[in-house]
Amino acid sequence: MLQVEHIAKTFGERQVLEDVNLQVNQGDVVVILGPSGSGKTTFLRCLNHLEKADSGRLTLAGKTYDLSKLSKKDILEIRQKTAFVFQHYNLFANKTALENILEGLIVARKVPKEEALKRAESALGKVGLLAYKDYYPSQLSGGQQQRIGIARAIAVKPEVILLDEPTSALDPELVGDVLDVMKQLAGEGVTMVVVTHEMGFARDVANHVIFMDGGRIVEENNPHDFFNRPQEERTKQFLARILSDASYSVEYMI
Repeated sequence: MLQVEHIAKTFGERQVLEDVNLQVNQGDVVVILGPSGSGKTTFLRCLNHLEKADSGRLTLAGKTYDLSKLSKKDILEIRQKTAFVFQHYNLFANKTALENILEGLIVARKVPKEEALKRAESALGKVGLLAYKDYYPSQLSGGQQQRIGIARAIAVKPEVILLDEPTSALDPELVGDVLDVMKQLAGEGVTMVVVTHEMGFARDVANHVIFMDGGRIVEENNPHDFFNRPQEERTKQFLARILSDASYSVEYMI
């Protein structure tokens, strides 16, 4: 359903992405892990053309695009088939929760107002915030704002939702509500590519885990084998540092 081939990206003289490839099937939950500066967010943003890749191809819903030569029509097509959930919510401060969702439906996607309203309210109900539809972002907690961001993504009915560290800006006690919504979507078969530091989500919800470092994919596998039988030394170092609690052990350490 989504295939990415040989994406590369530089900022000045710094190579941020180097020959990154990814395949996502319908209903997959793909989690991308890695240290800060590994290229995870840049990679995700290249898929939606929030960053322009220097080279690479994207095949989405049967159509292939050259990411270095996208026309305005190509960009619009890609964005109509995807939805992006940002780390810092990116809600319009002067619009209510409902209006934030309606904006993308009516203005960007030309959905008739009555249909847009039904879809927006349905999406708010799915994230448990229909009662807050007339609240402004300043009246909502960070967790609620992020759930509005997810509702906005759901409402457009994309082929795939791209989530860029959706819990990293939240206070710890608010993380659970957002993760619960993501787990619910996964259970409903929503296709997602998620950049995150939430190891529990990666281990329990994802069906494919990718570890990036230095702008490259170092290792990828199903969650069980990724966490219990990592093959690459860099992956082992990362997991040993991130998951250093006493309950964590991997076979190479035994």
